[in-house]
Amino acid sequence: MMLQKKLLIIFLLLVKFSFSQNETQSLLWKISGKGLKEPSYVFGTFHMMCKDQFHISQPMEDALLSCKKYYGELDMDDPKMQENMKEFAKLKDGKTIDSYMEPKEFAAFDKKYQSVTGMSLMLFKEYKPFLGMSFLILKSVPCSATVQPETELMHLAQKKQIEVLGLETMEQQLNLLNKEPIDSQLAAMHKMVNNFDSSKQVMSEMIQVYLKKDVNALYQYMKEKGVNDNFESNMLIKRNKNWIPKMMTAMKENPSFFAVGAGHLGGKSGVLALLRKKGYQLKPINY
Repeated sequence: MMLQKKLLIIFLLLVKFSFSQNETQSLLWKISGKGLKEPSYVFGTFHMMCKDQFHISQPMEDALLSCKKYYGELDMDDPKMQENMKEFAKLKDGKTIDSYMEPKEFAAFDKKYQSVTGMSLMLFKEYKPFLGMSFLILKSVPCSATVQPETELMHLAQKKQIEVLGLETMEQQLNLLNKEPIDSQLAAMHKMVNNFDSSKQVMSEMIQVYLKKDVNALYQYMKEKGVNDNFESNMLIKRNKNWIPKMMTAMKENPSFFAVGAGHLGGKSGVLALLRKKGYQLKPINY
């Protein structure tokens, strides 16, 4: 289930990219002002990328080690996370994933799914389609050796005995996904399986765009790739607004390092803009 937990997080949070870069652009930002005695930092992650495309640079390490607490979107070292994920990701009323299709239709779809992932959907038949889709996303990353930047940062925090916390709970994230009807989740998975070469190409583009470090272009790129208004409202804007009071409280108490999906940073309702509206100063860090 540890792999499933990581894959679920990939699916929940995979929305980050950019194009041009100048001296004001970065994925690592220093937060100061508004009475803060010491600065805090926010870093935009990609959640799953090739291992040779991410490393913790010295400026990034210095920023993290100057803080007392590390916040991911989720508290990744919460021992109850696996249990909560299993409960909330399960289909209800004793249903299994194959029960949502005619037998022949499911068999044909499962065959295509196996050709991409090397495994059958029946291995996790009791769970909602977003879990199966997470394996598709993993397979779309253009390399075999992958890394999760926020997990690497968390491990450094743990090593240095910096407390690890989360801006929201697994239940809160999964409740958002639970609002999406099962047939809609299945339709999204069908689309990805049937157009998997295109999905791989998009993933490669996403990674290259992300590496340019322009948070506003990241956000625009995401919108151009077809994120609908409902997703933007529920999975981005509402969560951004929910995080700000928690970030403000955390920063007031202790210098804190926040690692969230880079798609949450840019735009008029992004984390950076919302923090500026609250009176904080945001400075890009060259890392």
